[in-house]
Amino acid sequence: MKGVCKYGLVIALLVSFLGLPSASLAASKVNEARIMEKVETIRNWRLMDVLNLSQERAQKLFTILRGFDLQRRKLMQERRVLREKLRKASRSKAVKGDIRAISLKYLNVGVELARLRVKELKALEKELSPQEEAKYVLFTERFNREIMRMIIRERMRHERKAKDLNKEGLGEH
Repeated sequence: MKGVCKYGLVIALLVSFLGLPSASLAASKVNEARIMEKVETIRNWRLMDVLNLSQERAQKLFTILRGFDLQRRKLMQERRVLREKLRKASRSKAVKGDIRAISLKYLNVGVELARLRVKELKALEKELSPQEEAKYVLFTERFNREIMRMIIRERMRHERKAKDLNKEGLGEH
């Protein structure tokens, strides 16, 4: 619990950048990559604490996790693109077959993400005891939920702030 408070503020600050408007798409992607690296670093610190890892064991574990994080990030990006296509298709007169194809691709990416988690756990099997494995799975679920809550809260705060600025006539024109 002490770790949650200790790193919660740092995560909240990092996540707050997600809601800020960017000058360009390229700047946004660079900013997002930096934020994701920082979130991974915080996750690693907390994971070291939860699993009580030595520096040597942590390095082995983080090397494995880094490869899976990169694969997961690519799949999540693909999923975001497909989600946006689904949103646009839901507002247009798209053909049923087109929407079905996008829907199936979107759902298949979700399946791939789940398969990746299974592969990740199998790769960690050599590095973690059964008890550590259980702690890792529980920690990962809790950490991801915590990050998503923070992102949602920050986006809502940012949207309220933007709405208030627009009411006052200070928003973007």
